[in-house]
Amino acid sequence: MKKYVPFVLSFLLLAACNETNNNTTADQDSGAVTNSNEVETTNSPNNEGTVSNQPAGNTATAEDFQSIIPSNWDVNMPTDFPVSKDSYLTAITTTNNNVITFNFYETPSKLAINDNAIKQSGTYTGQLTITKYDSKELASKEIDQTLYDSGQAVDLGHGITGYQDGGAGSLFTSWNEGRWAIIARSLTEKAEESLNTAKETVEFLESNMLPIPKDYGSLHVDAEQTGTIAKWQKGNYLYTMTDFGEDTLPWIVKFK
Repeated sequence: MKKYVPFVLSFLLLAACNETNNNTTADQDSGAVTNSNEVETTNSPNNEGTVSNQPAGNTATAEDFQSIIPSNWDVNMPTDFPVSKDSYLTAITTTNNNVITFNFYETPSKLAINDNAIKQSGTYTGQLTITKYDSKELASKEIDQTLYDSGQAVDLGHGITGYQDGGAGSLFTSWNEGRWAIIARSLTEKAEESLNTAKETVEFLESNMLPIPKDYGSLHVDAEQTGTIAKWQKGNYLYTMTDFGEDTLPWIVKFK
């Protein structure tokens, strides 16, 4: 403050500034409580416009998703699912005996899990189903366990060999990574798309790790994005992801 301002006026202005600072501090403290409900998100290589943090607000949190899982289940939901910029992630869930289903949605406003307004205002993202079996043997029967070693060999990069085969108007490029059996499919008349999709998948998985299945996992990647599906086993639990399309890989690598 300039020296020629009268002392009394200086004192009054200083008091006003202190009052403003106190109010600002209080607002910041209140915001910290609100921000604790944010969903932490991550960049998605196949979803342009995703961000690392959602807008502050009371939206579905990672803890909310975990709360749907029974406490006696050995299942941990990821805390960093991808979500588009300026959107919020929530879900409509159903529980039927030993099957739990998450239908994920992105919404423009903050909606809690199972809110009645989700379908009206949200955009469907994909479905995750977690099934608890009586034994790991029963769970493993639901998963393709093929070891691919026949067909036309093709180089997928990074030292991985795929095998191509056709049938029913489709061309399949198949390979194994660890305990995962992976297939990339395209229409026969678009044969190059099967190979390109396989190479893109291999490239993505070089820097992004699939969950380690116990004991098996299968991934079907559709070049037209109409039938992409992932299944993997964790003991007697079976995870199934459908309808995520090109976002299947960015989502599945969030599971451990």
